[in-house]
Amino acid sequence: MLAFNCDVMGYYETDVGMGKLAKLLLTVFVMGAIFWGMALISGEPYQGHIAEPVQVYLANGQTMNILGETGYVELSLVAAYTVEGVVKGKKKYSDYPAQVSAYDLALAWGDLNKAEIDELIRYSQSGRWYYYRYAPNNLVSKDYIATHSANVHLIHRDQAVLNEIKRIGKNDHVRLEGYLVNVNFKDSPWRTSLSRADTGNGACEIIYVTNVNIID
Repeated sequence: MLAFNCDVMGYYETDVGMGKLAKLLLTVFVMGAIFWGMALISGEPYQGHIAEPVQVYLANGQTMNILGETGYVELSLVAAYTVEGVVKGKKKYSDYPAQVSAYDLALAWGDLNKAEIDELIRYSQSGRWYYYRYAPNNLVSKDYIATHSANVHLIHRDQAVLNEIKRIGKNDHVRLEGYLVNVNFKDSPWRTSLSRADTGNGACEIIYVTNVNIID
């Protein structure tokens, strides 16, 4: 089962005949070696419950101009926002929005990082979307995954924040503080999501990041 844009859902399915046993064992060995090597590099991911993001709407609409790669761009600040989660993916882009937002993170919170749940979900990113696949026997529903994970577009406040964003790696437990913003590009405005429950086109949060905390 597939959907499009910021969220794409599906199932992992296994259909292996006896004639494919040797190939399966080789694949398992190779994948195990890869995951073991990644674990050595990235460290053990955080396992446990993480609280919901905190969103506080701003009383009055505020705008600010930031200097992007090709000139100044206006941001409309919509809500103060803090999100904590485990990084399931990080991707750098060179598209039109990259003039102010080069990096996306796929984050997961709630119970999604508990070992028995996380091991049955796989995440990926492409084209400013994130994708997840999950096993049919997972302990949480598709809706739970959708409302407790997100692909976020990051706009850095300054070079120090950008340097911290560059340091973030997969499986890092992070806290991002800042504002949800609309980006008023002259050619094509970029609108942030204001809900954790939406999916599809426009469901990604655009965060003007003022502080990054890599917890572990």
